[in-house]
Amino acid sequence: MEELGERINVLEGYIAEQDKTIQELSDVLAEQWQVIEKLTKRLERAERMVEEIVSGQDDGGGTAVFVP
Repeated sequence: MEELGERINVLEGYIAEQDKTIQELSDVLAEQWQVIEKLTKRLERAERMVEEIVSGQDDGGGTAVFVP
């Protein structure tokens, strides 16, 4: 019976470690998602700016701007 209790304790330790790892991964994923959302908004803003610059050049108005 003592061996069974020891095995259960070992398994509980593994489960606790896995729970900790899952929580850490979840936290990292949440942080990465926030970064992705922020970068997506910046990219959309940059795309709008480029479109405005290009459309301004098509109309013959404004100053030509080089966009690498």
